[in-house]
Amino acid sequence: MAQLVRTGGGTLYHQVLSKLVEAIESGKIAPGEKLPTEAELMQTYGVSRTTARRALDELHRQGLVRREPGRGTFWVDTVLHADLPYLHSFSDEIRRLGYRPGAKLLLREERKADQTLAMQLNVATGSPVLYVRRLRTADDRPIFTCDSYLSLVRFPALREVDCSVSSFYELFEQVTARRIIRATQWIGAAAAEDEIARLLELAPGAPVLWLKRITYVEGDQPVESVEAFFHSRRYHYYSELLPQPSTVVQLPLALRREAQGALLDVASSERHGER
Repeated sequence: MAQLVRTGGGTLYHQVLSKLVEAIESGKIAPGEKLPTEAELMQTYGVSRTTARRALDELHRQGLVRREPGRGTFWVDTVLHADLPYLHSFSDEIRRLGYRPGAKLLLREERKADQTLAMQLNVATGSPVLYVRRLRTADDRPIFTCDSYLSLVRFPALREVDCSVSSFYELFEQVTARRIIRATQWIGAAAAEDEIARLLELAPGAPVLWLKRITYVEGDQPVESVEAFFHSRRYHYYSELLPQPSTVVQLPLALRREAQGALLDVASSERHGER
């Protein structure tokens, strides 16, 4: 038993917490692995159940572990907390949160835009688009897959780009000589199909975060329509909400419902159409 004492090392609670964090950071406890129980911590360090529970509670409060009733406490995988109100490239998000972004090219081919895709990219139906599927990682751990459709009519130089690079946003700005200015985005839930589940290291049918985004460059021209599926335990969206200013004018309810229905139609057709 590694008996702990109240010294300059801090209270018993902080010492137990430090021991657990040290075990996680050193790799002694791997992602997804079970942590010691309260009883095991009591026996190992000679502390009370209250002290052991408090240390585990703090790890849970920080989002470092998950609790499964009847099974125990487990260290969660890498979790990225993306800031929802701001437009970042995925590479910038990953890098800003302290991880190393990566990209694995899975498929690259030229296709023809169907009616829905043509509307999103503001091109004629049947126009050539470049389809790219990639797996994005943080410190080599799979975070999400993304299916990108790039406008070749408006930006033919995209045919020659290296799709294995991490940041498409940087690539767009280099190739088009225009700055990314905005994006329209939809977020929802989905069940992972077999291929998506395999790539994200999940069981088929596991819940994933679904995202649809249309990205615009200067001149308000759409350059990319992308659909992504995120590992729901490794990627979270974060936002701060403020009261709505009284000066904001809302659309009439009927128009809001009409717009919402249109967005859902776009999302549904994309998810069930050609990938």
